[in-house]
Amino acid sequence: MGEPLGTPVLVVGAGGFVGSRVARGLAAGGRPVLAASRGPLPDAGRSPGVHHCRYTDLASLPAAVQETCTAAGLALPGGVVASVGGWHKGPGLLELDPVVWRETLESHLTAHLLAARALVPLLAQARAQAQARAATGGPRPYIVLNGAASHEAMSGSGAISVTGAGLSMLVRVLRTEAAERGTPVRFHELVIDDAVAADDRNETPARTVDPARVVAALGEMLDRSDADAVVHLAGEPPA
Repeated sequence: MGEPLGTPVLVVGAGGFVGSRVARGLAAGGRPVLAASRGPLPDAGRSPGVHHCRYTDLASLPAAVQETCTAAGLALPGGVVASVGGWHKGPGLLELDPVVWRETLESHLTAHLLAARALVPLLAQARAQAQARAATGGPRPYIVLNGAASHEAMSGSGAISVTGAGLSMLVRVLRTEAAERGTPVRFHELVIDDAVAADDRNETPARTVDPARVVAALGEMLDRSDADAVVHLAGEPPA
């Protein structure tokens, strides 16, 4: 089993469409949630048990997390859910503005690496503190959200497909290095293979994934130390 239910979960990207619903859904299941965002939380991310952790850049996030935990009387987070990036449609790759290409690499791939660099030491610190309290628990879960573009070439979303594929490999490398180095963190990837329901950025999707299913899958991955390294969520036809 993973961390006790009362251990906080840090949701990075809690100001976004998916991240806000993940934060509120996990909190509704009884988990304290640290909802990290640079700006205000949307209504979808607000609920009892959600503690807003506002930060300026990823390098400052660990300090912001510690301050939020201290103010709320919480232990350091026992797991991380990284909902960073997003999806958009535009011109083909050969017509894509090089500035947009670089911005997509930064926001959808480099940001994940910077988040992991900042937060893995914090998870290791949280585990050491738990062990000092004689609490149980194995390696701390770090779960990255990805989408169908990571394994499907999508016309008009080429930069997202490239960064999504790169993100999958990034998680694989982190997992391999953690095993080799004995890092007390386990890395997972949750791939949402269809549009998330109620996201109006998607035009008449053939299949959708309810946010509640995303939350349930994350709960399993957070709680089970033997959770699959990669989990796919396929959608269903809209009702």
